[in-house]
Amino acid sequence: MRLTRHIAALSGGLLGALTAAPALAQTTSDDAAGAAVGMFLLVCWGLLALIGLALFIFWVVMLIDCIKRDEADFPGSTGSSKTLWLAILIIGWLIGFYWLAAVIYYFMIKKKAKSMPPKAPEAPPPPSESS
Repeated sequence: MRLTRHIAALSGGLLGALTAAPALAQTTSDDAAGAAVGMFLLVCWGLLALIGLALFIFWVVMLIDCIKRDEADFPGSTGSSKTLWLAILIIGWLIGFYWLAAVIYYFMIKKKAKSMPPKAPEAPPPPSESS
C-alpha cells in the first residue's frame, strides 16, 4: 500500500513537471534584443581576450630580451640590473601585472638601449715586456 502511494506521488510529480514545461518555454519580443546584447558582450570578450593575449606575448618577448641581454647592456647598469629586471618581470607575472612590468621594461631598458651608441671595442691589453 505504501509503495502504491509513492508511485502515485512520483507519477503525479512527473505529470506536473511535463505539463509545466511548455509554460516555461514561452517566447517574447525581447529575444532579438537579448541576442543582440549577448553577441555584443561576446565580441567585447573576444576583443579583450585578444588584447590580453597580445600583452602576454609582449611580456614573453621582453622576458626573453632581458634573459639574453648582457649585464653591461643595461642602461645605467649597477651590476645587478639584469637580476633586478628579471625579478620585476617574474613578480609582475605572479601578481597579474605582467603587462605593466613589460611596458616599463620596454621604455626604460629596450628603447633606451636602442638609442645608445654602440660600445667601442675594448683595446687589447698591451704586450708584456719580458726580459
